[in-house]
Amino acid sequence: MQSSNMDLGNEKMAVDDQWHLKHKVEEMQSRDLKSGYKPRALGVTWKNLNVEVISAEAAIQENVVSQFNIPRLIQEARHKPPLKKIISDSHGCVKPGEMLLVLGRPGSGCTTLLSLLANHRRGYAAVSGDVWYGSMPAKEASQYRGQIVMNTEEELFFPTLTVGQTIDFATRMKVPFHLPDGSSNQACQAEMKDFLLQSMGIERTHETKVGNEYVRGVSGGERKRVSIIETLATRGSVFCCDNSTRGLDASSALEYTKAVRAMTDVLGLASIVTLYQAGNGIYDLFDKVLVLEGGKEIYYGPRTEARPFMENLGFVCREGANVADFLTGTTVPTERLIRSGHEPTFPRNADMMFDEYQKSPIVTQMAVEYDYPTTKHAEERTEMFKQSVSHEKHPHLPKSSPLTTSFLVQVKSSITRQYQIIWGDKATFFIAQFSTLSQALIAGSLFYNAPNNSEGLLPKSGALFFSVLYPSFIAMSEVTNSFTGRPVLIKHKLFGFYHPAAFCIKFNKIFTGSHQGNPVDRRYFFDLFS
Repeated sequence: MQSSNMDLGNEKMAVDDQWHLKHKVEEMQSRDLKSGYKPRALGVTWKNLNVEVISAEAAIQENVVSQFNIPRLIQEARHKPPLKKIISDSHGCVKPGEMLLVLGRPGSGCTTLLSLLANHRRGYAAVSGDVWYGSMPAKEASQYRGQIVMNTEEELFFPTLTVGQTIDFATRMKVPFHLPDGSSNQACQAEMKDFLLQSMGIERTHETKVGNEYVRGVSGGERKRVSIIETLATRGSVFCCDNSTRGLDASSALEYTKAVRAMTDVLGLASIVTLYQAGNGIYDLFDKVLVLEGGKEIYYGPRTEARPFMENLGFVCREGANVADFLTGTTVPTERLIRSGHEPTFPRNADMMFDEYQKSPIVTQMAVEYDYPTTKHAEERTEMFKQSVSHEKHPHLPKSSPLTTSFLVQVKSSITRQYQIIWGDKATFFIAQFSTLSQALIAGSLFYNAPNNSEGLLPKSGALFFSVLYPSFIAMSEVTNSFTGRPVLIKHKLFGFYHPAAFCIKFNKIFTGSHQGNPVDRRYFFDLFS
């Protein structure tokens, strides 16, 4: 076992040297340590984790009238709605410097598991079990949400912003208060921005809009890389990435995984990644593998023992096949290949495979790590993590705040970004201004030759009424644009970029009400401070 671990370490070192920016990560880490920053190494451990949701049959109403079915409402009040378990008795431990690959078919619970490990618990009917970040329980770790982040499968951006403007905002929100020796805010931000763009190889898209389905911008693969960069800009300690290589070609996916491997080793991160159709070059970069099927762990253990475990059960890994696809396909009758002589005994479903895994010595081997949160080493690392986060935070922020920069910087950056959003969609902006000017001239012409007596009362009052009504119509047309920005707000809040109030205190919203300004936003602003 020791020799296999040594071989694994040598293999990791050889692969890490292939990433062309590993030396920059080491330089930045060395500079931070010399400037007084403590290492931020947490790790994640979870035991007996169960997640339940309301089943689709109970969550959907047949029609509008069914919502007023009094007998049915009384029955539902007496009896709890049926729940569906999507994660069942999950266990695991990802120590600092380790990478875990989560495999499973769509619908097997991979995304849900990553959401729970990223401490995102909203939207689930019931969550039970223990999750520790270092030696901190999940409730205590909620104040460090900017350090425990998740890169979701969706790309949520303001489409009219360029790639450079998007990354510029993300890096500006994470500039530490106590800078390394000889650095300034602008230099620190520019260095991080350039490094992130180089890490994904998209420097050429700096002046290109991010875009979406309706706004022309970068390609889908480049947009996915922008999403990855924005997550890395958080400078977090625990990274959860949900199918982060979707849309990337094979070489870009391998380069991204090498980057995560290098940063995990140098910075002591805990990286948990779900991938579909991961090649062997990507698979070999991970330390551990967890395979889910129907919410159950049919395998969790070292990467090097995953394939032998499945082969011992009677499954055959075809020559030249991807090991990750082999592990995922063991529960799919149309994909698995059974070794001759094992047809009567091989496990045919997730329950049987789960039972076989519980009998294996790998379960006992991995259970030793579940006591990691109670060890002295974990407590010391957690204390250093708290000191490092407190050291980079602005002193005027509350102790429990997950943010880094001051509230004034958050507001200024939000104002700058909002004007960039407006300027990025020049056509809509100028059409609205031209339309308003035209309506003003038309409404003003109603005053021409109007008599200054009671006969002129009707045309003058009508012109004044229309002048007041038109801005209201313009504001109503902006409601849709306002709500399209809410997903980005939620994502940035989870990243710990800014407080939602800073998103609402924008010069054009409070004072002019232009572009996404509407009563809903202002009411939300006052609710935040009440």
